Amino acid sequence: MRDGPDLGALLRILEEHGVAFVVGGSVAAVAHGTPDVEPADLDVIPAIDPDNLRRLAEALATLEVEVPVETGEWRTDAAGDFTWVDDGAERPPRPLDPDDPATFDHSFTTPHGRLDVVPAIAGAYDELRPRASRMPVAGREAWVADPADVLAGMTSPRRPKDGPRVRHLRSLAPRSGVGFVGFRTDRFDEMVALFRDLIGLPVIREADGAAWFRLGTDAELHVYADADPDHAFFTTGPVVGLRVPDLDAARARMVEGGLELLTEVERTEAAAWCHFRAPDGTVLEIIGPGGQ
Repeated sequence: MRDGPDLGALLRILEEHGVAFVVGGSVAAVAHGTPDVEPADLDVIPAIDPDNLRRLAEALATLEVEVPVETGEWRTDAAGDFTWVDDGAERPPRPLDPDDPATFDHSFTTPHGRLDVVPAIAGAYDELRPRASRMPVAGREAWVADPADVLAGMTSPRRPKDGPRVRHLRSLAPRSGVGFVGFRTDRFDEMVALFRDLIGLPVIREADGAAWFRLGTDAELHVYADADPDHAFFTTGPVVGLRVPDLDAARARMVEGGLELLTEVERTEAAAWCHFRAPDGTVLEIIGPGGQ
């Protein structure tokens, strides 16, 4: 019985058919040097133009893939993360249609191991490819997603065994100095339309009186309606969140320096943050690593 996928064979067949794709998931993590990771499948993010999906369909036919009946679906949680929900309802696979990328979103069983095709869950090919690197994978070369994109594409909830992978990828992922920009506005609908429809920022989440957008691979832009009570202190214009390597140490220095801290530290596995008032009265935020 095969312990893991034959990555070289899977990559070779995709390449022979001229499929444009980026490698993600655990194989990408291994390519970036993450220790103690044994991939159970090969995750590929394909270009979703019809011609490329036709080539992918031909490669899948060559691989003689099988698609199991699925009993769940991907859903988006309150934080904008994808979570697989197994509800027990059987969903037979739809025929592959190059004009519908969603029909390719499957975990395919092949004689060479499992091949997961993820057109959207791990990010879009057109966004990932410019940041990807050509790297050796199982004796071949392939475009491998950037560490920050591998992190962003990890689904929820994370498992205990994901901890070392997350820490290693964070150590590699370049982080910009700005991690957050927030607006509180009395023209909420128009501001959301500006960022979503005119500028075209990717939407993470939209809710009543709040909308979150992705800025690159490591920052977010939030828009809050003026009725939002949790951000009533956003009174000096856009609030910028600045990244610091150690949030608690930076916060302690601010307290010692006499700055006004506006919020307590909030923490998630991914980040920790708090707001303060700068010497000129401007409301700002500091953001540090999470899980502390």
